[in-house]
Amino acid sequence: MADYSKNLISFVNKSTTAFHAVEELKNELNNLNYEQLNETESWKLKPNSKYFVIREDASIIIFTSPKKVSNKTSFKFIGAHTDSPCLKVKSNPTSSKEGYQLLNIEIYGGVLLTSWFDKDLLIGGRVFTENKKGEIEKHLVTLPFKVRVPRLAIHLDREVNSNGFKVNPQTQMMPILGLDDKVDFNKVLQKEMKTKNEVLSTDLFLFDSEASAFGGMKEEFIFSPRMDNLAMVHASFEAIKTQKNSNDHFQVAAYFHNEEIGSNTQNGADSNFLEATTKRIVANFGLTEVELLQTMAKSYFISADMAHAVHPCYIEVHDPNHKPLMNRGPVIKSNANMRYATDGKTIAQFKQICNKAKVPFQDFCGRNDMGCGSTIGPMTASKLGVPAIDIGNPMLSMHSIREMAGREDHNMMVKVFDQFYKD
Repeated sequence: MADYSKNLISFVNKSTTAFHAVEELKNELNNLNYEQLNETESWKLKPNSKYFVIREDASIIIFTSPKKVSNKTSFKFIGAHTDSPCLKVKSNPTSSKEGYQLLNIEIYGGVLLTSWFDKDLLIGGRVFTENKKGEIEKHLVTLPFKVRVPRLAIHLDREVNSNGFKVNPQTQMMPILGLDDKVDFNKVLQKEMKTKNEVLSTDLFLFDSEASAFGGMKEEFIFSPRMDNLAMVHASFEAIKTQKNSNDHFQVAAYFHNEEIGSNTQNGADSNFLEATTKRIVANFGLTEVELLQTMAKSYFISADMAHAVHPCYIEVHDPNHKPLMNRGPVIKSNANMRYATDGKTIAQFKQICNKAKVPFQDFCGRNDMGCGSTIGPMTASKLGVPAIDIGNPMLSMHSIREMAGREDHNMMVKVFDQFYKD
């Protein structure tokens, strides 16, 4: 089996923010001769062709058109998200305290806060400037210096190991920029962008500077930031990017921003991005609205988001009959209250795909006395009226600054996705 996990490590290292992730995908798609579409322009789609469209720099939909559109045609969707929990730089980015220059941040998503202390951090994202013509220009940046959120020494917090490390995100999570008298952050940005144009606004995030790596005695693990959910983005991208166009079906990979904060944004999964794109696709091939609805009813959506592996030191938080293990294959996530989109029919279909790909699978349900997370699956299923399933690879340290997953799981997931698109 091909080792796609090596490519994953390279992809994650380059994809430091959602904006950088989409830029990496865009560059590779251009090299593969996919045609980029623009939402502000008319589309003239052709059969047997390959396309992609980007919304707001951090969401992207990739699709291939079949050789022939007919009453057999359906959509084969895989969906994932480009964002990960992290720290975001505030609008007024700097402050001064006790001789230190500090970075003012806010919390993006469900961050495991304690994991961000005593780590070497970098800052990156997008910056908007105004040129001499009054035009707004966009820049993708990564600042060249590291910052750090230092812990208090144990000598000054003697009870921390017995009482626990409790973080105040407003007063204690302030990365130290330096010891300068005053930092003009806009000038720092201008220097990095090599421009004197006025900085109007930023979308800047902090991320771990340490590269992804293999771990374990047999290198059976992947240690990496942002595995949730760049691992599923990468697995599905590896599967779709080299697909031959289907005789009858549209093959689609949709990657959304803002899943970690609820998806209710312009380019989140709860937006009209995928719905509008599918409408424009079928309209280009002469299908009516009724025929679109018929096509959706025949389609299938895989919501791919990382899953919880059983933790050997905390087995009590798992249902005793549902304890996913690493390197044992994809996890099928189910919930009676439909926090996941999975139902009996979509489970049967997914297990068939796994069997044809000769890849094992695992079932997951949460404990009845614990809450359950959710994904883009239910909102997509309800918006499009498409049968859907929630799956993902098992991992530990979810929402930590560095996460841990199985190396062979990634390879198996690529194989399953490849089978899905071909089937």
